[in-house]
Amino acid sequence: MKVSAPRVLKDALRIRELAGRLLKNVPLEPAFRTTLLQLRKDASAAVSFWQSVRRTGRTRFAVKYPNLQLGSGGRNLAGFVNLDILPPADVVWDCRYGLPFPDRSFRFVFADHFFEHLDYPASARNVLKEMRRVLKPGGTVLLGVPDGGKAVRAYLRKDRRFLRDLRGRYVKRSPAVEVHGDLDLVNYLFRDQLDNPDYNIHFWAYDADSLRGFLRSAGFRSASRAKFDARYCNPKRRTYTLYIKATK
Repeated sequence: MKVSAPRVLKDALRIRELAGRLLKNVPLEPAFRTTLLQLRKDASAAVSFWQSVRRTGRTRFAVKYPNLQLGSGGRNLAGFVNLDILPPADVVWDCRYGLPFPDRSFRFVFADHFFEHLDYPASARNVLKEMRRVLKPGGTVLLGVPDGGKAVRAYLRKDRRFLRDLRGRYVKRSPAVEVHGDLDLVNYLFRDQLDNPDYNIHFWAYDADSLRGFLRSAGFRSASRAKFDARYCNPKRRTYTLYIKATK
């Protein structure tokens, strides 16, 4: 993979600075402010990635463990190569540029509440193909995403327990979010992270059928539901997470 840091890094720094200055100093129409906030997030992520590339001069990394976690988000797992676009990951890298490992490097790839942050279908499909490329034959991928199907069913059936759990998650946010009814909770699950200065919003919602089909379209087989596994999965997200596993 050929990457050249200086030009892109310079442009990303300028975009981040300009967006930040506008957000701080200029009264903005709310929708435009949201767009600028997302632009600043994208620019900040690009700065982190390209600074890492410039600092290390590397586009391939050693495979120290047989397992890979994508989108570690500061929750690094022992026995894994932990990759994220922001520190403190073992490897700071933007998956949308491909994965910086040789073919058939890992026996297990895990991503928990990462995949929904990829734009659909282009980046999401490319990352799936890269996951498959770096897996050994017979290797397994395990994806955890917000359970879109469960959220819709809970809304239609007025599942008070599930909706109460969601409400407890979102009303504690800082800055506070506005929840006036149950459908607002579903919207936040689908479009989360608008208020987070670092992470991309949720670009896409998945249910079991859509995620299984997407994995199969990328060349995986035996895509099926998986149970919560305390060795890897975040217990704070257990209630509203869909887990799908597939093999190469």
